[in-house]
Amino acid sequence: MNQKERRAARGLQIVAVCCCFCLLAVGAGVTYRAMDREKAGGGETLQKEQPVTAVQSKTIEIAQAEQRGEAEKTKEIKEAKEAKEAKATKAQPARKSEQPVFAAPLEGKTKVVLAYSTDHAIYDPTLEQYRTNASVSLSAKKGTEVKAAADGVVKEVKKDAQAGNLVRIAHGEDWLTTYGQLADAVAVKEGESVKQGQRIGTVAAPTKYGVALGEHLIFAMEKNGEPQNPMEKMKTAE
Repeated sequence: MNQKERRAARGLQIVAVCCCFCLLAVGAGVTYRAMDREKAGGGETLQKEQPVTAVQSKTIEIAQAEQRGEAEKTKEIKEAKEAKEAKATKAQPARKSEQPVFAAPLEGKTKVVLAYSTDHAIYDPTLEQYRTNASVSLSAKKGTEVKAAADGVVKEVKKDAQAGNLVRIAHGEDWLTTYGQLADAVAVKEGESVKQGQRIGTVAAPTKYGVALGEHLIFAMEKNGEPQNPMEKMKTAE
């Protein structure tokens, strides 16, 4: 190979090397741009998706907070209502049973022939001894009408050895009146409602346990099973 050909071959080599370097540079540039574009694309996606995730998270938190707030508000309202009802119940006094207005079972003035006495013994002329007495005996002629002292319901009608025929009338849940020494023709029956002043029977001859008192009516009064003095409860009693 002569010198001219050697020069030409070297020139071609130089051109080939330059072309290789150019191709490498171009390839590196394309790769860098692709990587940069991919990185940029990921960032845009991240930026695009991140606000949605944040909004969703915020919305969930707000919803949960609202639910908690509603639950707490409902609880507070319920507790306040219960406290108000409890206070009203506590402040309201217990309802007491009212005492009926009792009238005398006999018309006109009456004479007491055996007084009411539960705290000390009094003399009983029939038994000829001292004893307590949970009723009052009112003098009345045989055949005298006996009337209900107040509105009520007849609880019992029976014949008693000491009190003869007797009638018990309940006045509400607390009060009870008893009428003894009645004639056989009792005018009321058990379970019957009666009005104040209604005829329930007539006075009969006394039993042997009250003969010394003469003809009379036995009248007794109770409140919750405890004896009461009829003479203090009757509005027209003398």
